[in-house]
Amino acid sequence: MPWETWESSSPERKLLWVTCSGLWLVLFLVIAASIDLTVPYLPLAIAGGFIFYFRSSPRVPEQVAWFLLSAGFGMIVRFPRENNWVNTGSGILALFGLGAFFMLGLRWLWSGPLERRKTYAMLAPAAALVFFVLSAQRALNLANLLYPKTFDLSLYVFDGSFGFQPSFLTGRAMAASALLRVAALLAYTSLPFIMALVYALRLPKGIERPSWDLITLFLLAGLGGWALYNLVPATGPAYVFGTDFPWRSLPYAMLPRLALDRIPVAADVPRNAIPSLHMAWVVLLFWNTKGLSRALRIFMAVYVALTAVATLGIGEHYFVDLVAGVPFALFVQAVVWPGDKPTLRVRARTVAAGLGLTLAWLLLARFGAKWMLVSPILPWTLVAATGIAVWMVKAWSSALPNRALPANDGSRPQSLALGAHG
Repeated sequence: MPWETWESSSPERKLLWVTCSGLWLVLFLVIAASIDLTVPYLPLAIAGGFIFYFRSSPRVPEQVAWFLLSAGFGMIVRFPRENNWVNTGSGILALFGLGAFFMLGLRWLWSGPLERRKTYAMLAPAAALVFFVLSAQRALNLANLLYPKTFDLSLYVFDGSFGFQPSFLTGRAMAASALLRVAALLAYTSLPFIMALVYALRLPKGIERPSWDLITLFLLAGLGGWALYNLVPATGPAYVFGTDFPWRSLPYAMLPRLALDRIPVAADVPRNAIPSLHMAWVVLLFWNTKGLSRALRIFMAVYVALTAVATLGIGEHYFVDLVAGVPFALFVQAVVWPGDKPTLRVRARTVAAGLGLTLAWLLLARFGAKWMLVSPILPWTLVAATGIAVWMVKAWSSALPNRALPANDGSRPQSLALGAHG
């Protein structure tokens, strides 16, 4: 059981634990005082810590201590002065995440060997997710320095070949509906928290070794996306068209006469349009809820749809970016393949299919945008063919016999409730 080592410990060991606990508290006070709440992604990644914490089934007295500590951190955290409900909400959730990380650390310190292993199995993935989000925010901006001019016009023309501009249309729909706008913005900004939710629920209760499968998926998608951004560096319609987005777009008849030159975009805007990592990450999350509750699967399906709406409606992506993100997700899934793995040959074929389709879309976007203007039937046919191909390859590779796994490896999700002991 946790917290059981005090009575049987020597005075020297007790002094060591008290000292380490004090240093742990000082560390979290420093973190609470320095955390940046002006951007919601890192606070929401920290907030995900309390999902891992409750997955470890803390007792009620421990939950009370967690709540009081979280509230105490609220006296130190500096909330932004501007009245932004997204940043304020993510900051409040981050307080509970800070309390959860603090309690997990104390539990690891004060428990016996078995409980330490169980605590580490929850603490390590939760911390890894925070460091992943922190590093991704910085690493994905490196392309800004390399490509002062972008291929946004090519992506704009490709989107126009569908017969309309999907991002502009979605942006107007979001502007017309407060409910859709709020739901889509919540979906877009909450991605780190949803990552933590799916990650934690995939961990079997009582697991003694951390699982690194999902964090590997997220990391590989980030690294792969960064590499592919160098093929077609672009930003998004909101950064190119400014106040004209989403209200004014060029007529379809003008697109063939548009010169597809690279255009300068402000250096502080990330060149991270195609493939859409937001889309790839949520598709990966949906795929990896297989075996979990039906309610979670339905929620994730809605979440994928809202994310697609948000990425288009706020002007961060073109529609072609989202399409390229789906086969890219297949590529990443095949490389890592959490849980029961098919044979290496099957995975290699799936990797080749996902990467090949992704590269095909990137090359079409860069060199073949005007070819798509022959008829809207052509790009829509390619989208449908890509979706069917990804579905068929994914279904085929998942249906084949799996490679044998070692017994009790902890990779399969078991109990799905967060739960708590009384």
